[in-house]
Amino acid sequence: MEEKVEYISVKQASQKWGISERRIRILCSEGRVDGVTRSSWAWNIPSSAPKPADGRTLRHIKNFDLRTGGLDLRDLEEFHSELKNIHLSQDIMLHRTQINFHRFLYIAFAEEGIPIDVIDTVLSGKIPEGTSLEQILLIKNAFAILADFHHQTGLGSFQGNGEIRVPYFSEQRINATYALLHRGIDDFLFPAYRNISIPVAGTWSGDERSFSVDVQMKTLLVQYEKEWSYLNPLVRATFMFGELLRITPFSSHTYLFAFLIFAGNLLSGGYPLPSVAPDRIDELKADLVMTLKRGHYNKILKMFEDGLFNEFPLLLRNPNEH
Repeated sequence: MEEKVEYISVKQASQKWGISERRIRILCSEGRVDGVTRSSWAWNIPSSAPKPADGRTLRHIKNFDLRTGGLDLRDLEEFHSELKNIHLSQDIMLHRTQINFHRFLYIAFAEEGIPIDVIDTVLSGKIPEGTSLEQILLIKNAFAILADFHHQTGLGSFQGNGEIRVPYFSEQRINATYALLHRGIDDFLFPAYRNISIPVAGTWSGDERSFSVDVQMKTLLVQYEKEWSYLNPLVRATFMFGELLRITPFSSHTYLFAFLIFAGNLLSGGYPLPSVAPDRIDELKADLVMTLKRGHYNKILKMFEDGLFNEFPLLLRNPNEH
């Protein structure tokens, strides 16, 4: 028998957690209250929901910087401005994104032990011999999530409740994306962070302390919502991508999950996915390894920037053609 969930009001939660009602409404709108739902204008908060961590209490572990090198993104931002001024079919945009995401999948599925030709076969509607149902569903679910990101964002900024602008990914949306990746594989999956402590950063930081995955994910989301909100969408997306790979919040499918979040962040910021040539995939993999070891994002960002320089002119030149 399913257990009945009891809910409390914002006022009751304020009394229980000792924080203002206004702050609780903001936390609810950002998806940082577990299990919260909304009916009309009221927030319904599960009585068992834990008090959300205040990002200000997590700042003690943010003693290192993610480095971009001497990257100058002004030309890229000019392309972005041009793209915003033309009418671009969402079908065309989705088609281009699927092509580029397909190339990224080579890396993600190589980590899953799935050969490249299997991806092509599954996407053509055929069932490759010897391929498990889980592998087939992972491929189909990844592209379904990508299409959903397009539908939600329209390749532009995502607006939150009322006039409050919030980042596209909250903890709730991250968990939901991971659950959707397992649709048909484990429909009763409740995403839970790995229950271990890991180093606060790579060996490059000189910080030998360890913190739980839960604390590091909350810290990541605070950075994403606050400091990183002012960054170029490509930088913001790449930082979160790299940090998700470093933290590895969930127990499986890390690369595939991180690439999906990377794609969602770019699309919500009004950017297409970069076009990475097939002969540069091995270079991208090597740059990822060095990024995680040294915390320096200059090479991987330069590759993504080059990929966008290839992609933007194509879209601007043929806005209504495949």
